[in-house]
Amino acid sequence: MRINTEQLKDVIIGVARNRFGTREFARRELMDAVETHLRNTKDWTIEDDDLSGSRGVKSRGLAQIDWRVTNLKNDGRLINTSRNRWRLA
Repeated sequence: MRINTEQLKDVIIGVARNRFGTREFARRELMDAVETHLRNTKDWTIEDDDLSGSRGVKSRGLAQIDWRVTNLKNDGRLINTSRNRWRLA
């Protein structure tokens, strides 16, 4: 990715706010929306499409987004309301 970790966290929050507002969303739905945003802004690189070594089938870019979602939960900026249901804090 052409952005750093903190910028990615801000993008995730911005996409969540713009796309979902106050309603709940699925984690993968957010991840896919962030990927689309990064592709549109040209911040997604060809290397981001390589498969990651993480559990399940996902690209390196999606794995980075997934980790940042967890970081945002730990930072108190995203809330995991129930199994696979999320919302902005």
